[in-house]
Formats: sequence, structure tokens, C-alpha cells
Amino acid sequence: MAAPESPAVVLRPSSEVLVGLGADVGAAARLVVQWFATLSEGHLDEAWAMMERTGSYYLLRQRKTISIADFTAVMSGLVGTTFAGPIVWSLGAVTAQDGRVSVVAGSKVPLTKGGYYENLYHFLFRVEDGLIREGYEFADTFVSAQTFAAPPGEG
Repeated sequence: MAAPESPAVVLRPSSEVLVGLGADVGAAARLVVQWFATLSEGHLDEAWAMMERTGSYYLLRQRKTISIADFTAVMSGLVGTTFAGPIVWSLGAVTAQDGRVSVVAGSKVPLTKGGYYENLYHFLFRVEDGLIREGYEFADTFVSAQTFAAPPGEG
């Protein structure tokens, strides 16, 4: 018996998702969607202002949690060195409950060495006092390693 087919993940530009949010969408979900749209526009300082710097951010590929202050510094440092422009985010399902916001997202960013990095993610955020206090990033680690990891023996 064949496994059931998974429905395709439907992603839309984060700016479209933001404009399409209804009045019934809670503040936490609205903040997270705004964060993605702001990042997509390349306004990093505005996006970082939506985060609590003393909060935490978990990165699956590195298997570690860092402070949001460190996360924002690392991401800001990638623009111009690794990334030739902002990461453009497309969003799928956005689900919110009790200050937690789950997002299915896709990224696309031009690389300084040529080509693009594209990946599919699942994020979980915890919003408190109008700021993102915790972030959990789960991406396809194979795609990430293929793009960013040094080949064996070279790093």
C-alpha cells in the first residue's frame, strides 16, 4: 500500500500574507508576519526591534540555542558577505495560540558567490509583551549543509 500523498506546501510572499490578515488575527501572529515582511524588505534593524534581545533563538542545524542579540548580529553580518541581498520570505500556514506562533516558511536569498539559497522551514515563536522572546528554527539541514558547510577536510 502506497503512503498517502502529502499536500503541497503553498507559500505566498510575506507582504501579501500581512496585507491579507483579517481583523480576527491576534497581535502575536500579526507581529510575526510583520517580522518576516520586514526582513524580506531588507529592513533588518526594524525587524530586530521586534525581538527581545535577551530572549533565545534555537538553530536546528547547529543544534544550539543562542541569545537573540547574538542571532541578530550573526544574521546582520551575513548580508554583504554571504548573502547578496535580503532573505525573501514566503509564508504558508500561520497558527497562533496563547502567545505562540507557528509558521511554515520558505526562503530565497541571492548568494555573493552566485546562485541562490532556498529552503523550507517550520518556525515556532513565543511572543510576550509585544516582542518575539523565543524563536525556534527548523529547516532542511541537508540543503543548509550543502550550501554553507565546508567540504570534509576543508573546515
